[in-house]
Amino acid sequence: MGPYKVSEIRKGYWAIDEDFVRMFLVEGTTGALLIDTGVGSGNLRALAESLTSKPISVVITHADRDHVGCNNQFEKIHMHPSEYDYYFSKHPDGNKNLVPVWEGHVLDLGSVKYEVILIPGHTPGSIALLDRENRELFGGDSLQSTPIFMFGPGRNLTGLEHSLNKLLAMKDGIDTIYASHGNLTQPPSVISDILEGLKLLKSGSVEGRDYEGPMPCKLYDCGKSKFLLDN
Repeated sequence: MGPYKVSEIRKGYWAIDEDFVRMFLVEGTTGALLIDTGVGSGNLRALAESLTSKPISVVITHADRDHVGCNNQFEKIHMHPSEYDYYFSKHPDGNKNLVPVWEGHVLDLGSVKYEVILIPGHTPGSIALLDRENRELFGGDSLQSTPIFMFGPGRNLTGLEHSLNKLLAMKDGIDTIYASHGNLTQPPSVISDILEGLKLLKSGSVEGRDYEGPMPCKLYDCGKSKFLLDN
């Protein structure tokens, strides 16, 4: 298992934790879907193939380094084209066999289907994956209780705000949100919590403080939501 900690959420659903980041593997009747590929510290493909015998597709919620580290272990990678420039700017040697997924595209595993929702802001081509039948959403890094990284090139607070308002309009069809960092699950109210934090940021009422760590950013604590922004 190497650097990975595997937790079975329920039959055919696994969370795969690697240090500070989390991936997911979902098995349907006709195929399996790996959501993100982590930091790249182990043989993720071998691990995934030990969990399911179904053919595995890979989809990337966004191209930050801790979500694409094992891309080259797989034949092809599904990603929104709005993320391609960001991906190759960060990972010039990344897997170039990219398969586009678009807004409304459905990744069909037979017994479970995931609809692609484009949610730019955290990165230009960030996506969420919605299972309408089971009322579950995989939100990447845009929906979590831990600080949301919004510093450096490619980040856009206004884009994030608009994307969250888009998800807010869909929240009555969502019971559970799976997060890539921090707590495994979040309630749909996390969407409103982050939007409220963004309003506080825009009002200038929250003061940033130095962030403990090597990254050149400041932490803005808005109560129920937190953001890391440029110095």
